[in-house]
Amino acid sequence: MRGDEARNKSGLHAFLKDPIAARADDGPAVAPRGDYDIDACDAGVGLCNCATKNRFTLSFDAYLQHLSEGRIALAG
Repeated sequence: MRGDEARNKSGLHAFLKDPIAARADDGPAVAPRGDYDIDACDAGVGLCNCATKNRFTLSFDAYLQHLSEGRIALAG
């Protein structure tokens, strides 16, 4: 099993259709469009870009809002 598969056991990916304001290790940031692994974390929903390994966090409420507004799509 590859390392990214061990981290994301659900197999779900988030596809960001638009850049989204988020939080990174250094503070506020903008998560660019692309394919992200979804990680559970205490602060909300963690997103890890598959290609660049950049990590961002959205609050659970913000994640649900972007999902319902179509800015985030899920794929298995």
